[in-house]
Order: sequence, then structure tokens, then C-alpha cells
Amino acid sequence: MMPVETKTKIHEDSKKLVYDDSDVKKAMDLIRSRGYVTRADFSKMDDEDWAEGFDKKIEDGFIKSDNEDPYVYFEQFDFKGGDIDSIIFDMDQVGTREHALDLLAAAIKQNAY
Repeated sequence: MMPVETKTKIHEDSKKLVYDDSDVKKAMDLIRSRGYVTRADFSKMDDEDWAEGFDKKIEDGFIKSDNEDPYVYFEQFDFKGGDIDSIIFDMDQVGTREHALDLLAAAIKQNAY
């Protein structure tokens, strides 16, 4: 009897999330200097799954850095008209979720509720 070959089916809606080391470094530098990044900095952040994975890559980058331990936070906010957008920020620099919402709204030119 011949062995039956099994194949893993890849769903059409699955996607490979790719993160460039240079983007992670740029995001870390932006967070160090101003406290946050948005899709205005990285257009791929308009994809929730990509943005959430990017947050993990940024956190990993800071963990590997010496003498750095920012409280990096991923948050999504709703805007008028039903748009949802993401921000990755250092809570120590930004201070509050409300301030993060204001920064995100200004960066992507949206109106917060």
C-alpha cells in the first residue's frame, strides 16, 4: 500500500505577514522620539492583523535593546463614519489612551468622537 500524501490547505483569506527589520527600527526610533507610530508612518498599519503583529515585533525589538523598557501599547480606535485605525505608542510618553486617540486622529486627519 502506498502512503497517502497529505496537503495542508491554505485558505484564500490567509495572508503572510512580513515585517522588514528596517521598518521595525524606524518605528522604534519614532517611538523613542515622539512616542507613537500610525499608518501615516507605515501604510500597512491600515491592516489590523499586520499592525498587531508589528506591535509585537516592536516590543521584541525593545526587549532586545539594552537599557530600554518602554510600555509599548497597541490600540485601535473608532472614528466618525465607522473607520477603525491603529496606533502603537509608548504609554510613558503619551500618558493616556485619550491622548493616543488625539494623536492618532491628528496623524491620519480624522475626527475623533
